Amino acid sequence: MRIVFTLVFMCFAAGAAAASDYPNRPIRFLQGFAPGGNADIISRVLADEMSKTLGHSVFTEAKPGAGGNLASDTVAKATPDGYTIVLLTTAHVISPALSKAQNFDPVGDFEFISTVTDFPFFIVVNADSRFKTIEDFVAEARAKPGTLTVGTAGVGTGQHMSSELLAVSLGTKFIHVPFRGDSGAVTALLGKNVDFIVAPGTAIFGNIEAGQFRALATSGAERWPSLPKVPTLSENAAKGFNVMAWTGVATTKGTPKPIIDRLNAAILQAMKTSAVRDRLISLGGYPRSSSPEEITSKVKSQVQLWKDVAAKAGLEKQ
Repeated sequence: MRIVFTLVFMCFAAGAAAASDYPNRPIRFLQGFAPGGNADIISRVLADEMSKTLGHSVFTEAKPGAGGNLASDTVAKATPDGYTIVLLTTAHVISPALSKAQNFDPVGDFEFISTVTDFPFFIVVNADSRFKTIEDFVAEARAKPGTLTVGTAGVGTGQHMSSELLAVSLGTKFIHVPFRGDSGAVTALLGKNVDFIVAPGTAIFGNIEAGQFRALATSGAERWPSLPKVPTLSENAAKGFNVMAWTGVATTKGTPKPIIDRLNAAILQAMKTSAVRDRLISLGGYPRSSSPEEITSKVKSQVQLWKDVAAKAGLEKQ
């Protein structure tokens, strides 16, 4: 018993010592999507403010590929010292439902630090679409299952799986047309090559303002403040429907808790600034920081949620 206690004490002491000197060099902040997208912008905005609090540079790095999994895999295998962190998106909790071969455990290989944003998706059609309201859309979707085409940012994204959940909720089927990012889906809708798209606000607000697109509904529990006339799906289409995508920050499993707490404090401080909060809102998200325990619980529950959705939608792992 004394030996076990000694080992535990030594591990705690080593972690505390590492944290007391943390950080003493720059921190690498990965995100798994193309430069210029939501994840890239969020990580840069957050990194700038975290650098001020931590006293060392937090530099961002895009490592796109496999729906964000390349960045996650890098962090899962990094030294657990808090010098490699990652911005996670909803795709992180969807991957276990669709991927046969994952090189990491999306829960067990990470220490989760804080959530950053929650944000809804929008059901959007071309301004010339025959669908003027969400009721028009639902009526045809139910009457003609498997005929409406939906463009999304790609297989396994929150956009894709939200469309699958909507189809299940409505008792219908859509034809999924995946693209490499929201920009591809937006271009397809501009060209009237798909019937509708599922996309975050940042991808479509400009087109709506320009009169090119019409938003039929939002996936969240509340109407988006800048689009007060756009109903939620739960209001008239799919009772109880409430899907919020999210972003959050994590690092490698085994990173000492004092370092996790230090990073959490830096994120919470950043999220209090108007520079960060205003930018996140402009990107179509609600600023949402959390404790490490809260984001860990969120990740675990969402892994199971999307597994259930994939099973109900009949999606096979690839």
